[in-house]
Amino acid sequence: MGHIRLGVLPTSKKWTQVVALLSDNAGSEAVAAASARAAEAALSGAADDPIFLRAAWLLTNLPLAARAPECFEAFESLGLDLDAPPSLFALTGAVSGALDDEARRTGDRSDLGEMAQMALVESLAAAIEPQLPSLFDPDPAEVRSALGKLSQSDRFASLARDFFTRLTQRSLDYFLSRELANHIGIEGRFPSDAERRAFDAAIAQHCREASRIVEEYAGGWYGKTVWKDGALTEDAVRRFARYGFKKIRDELGRRRDAA
Repeated sequence: MGHIRLGVLPTSKKWTQVVALLSDNAGSEAVAAASARAAEAALSGAADDPIFLRAAWLLTNLPLAARAPECFEAFESLGLDLDAPPSLFALTGAVSGALDDEARRTGDRSDLGEMAQMALVESLAAAIEPQLPSLFDPDPAEVRSALGKLSQSDRFASLARDFFTRLTQRSLDYFLSRELANHIGIEGRFPSDAERRAFDAAIAQHCREASRIVEEYAGGWYGKTVWKDGALTEDAVRRFARYGFKKIRDELGRRRDAA
């Protein structure tokens, strides 16, 4: 991907089919499936995006860093700029900052990379917040403990699924959002904001269901790689990230063909 933007090709045959489905008030699953098909060409190379791969590196290693005896040094080794044991806000800010630094270092700032960055920050917050005793000024030690618990295979599997769900949803929305604006209004597909929100929720659910296959894969991979092999290498994480993204694209394709 590099600096290349995903873009939308409204004159392509596949995208014309998406527009037709929206105009005909087709169900959200049919629209999601057609959108995934229209996006396939652009997303097929997205797994090589350096920021996506760096986000996957942080996704897999942050829970292990939180469990390290010298966790502050472990966080620093991952590129997180922290002056003290982090609050949740400071942690997610440092994660986002580390990905910004990677983009500046490589000179690669892509749409997919930005979506991966947002997906990672949101997934970490969503996984950690429910484990904190209070949303008001939780102790950094509690944040560290909650993050460390994500190194358990089942919890990591849920975290990875959430990350890929959010990334996939953002990818589809990237293509859909520009066209959806043409269908808002009294005589359009979305006569009110409520209908548009319901449609967005249905697309999100479609992505959530498609990502189940990633959850099954991620838990087994993490347990084997961390607890059997004893470490996570960049090559192992790169293979995991690419294969995970491929699995969810394949699942979207399977759902499209079955529709």
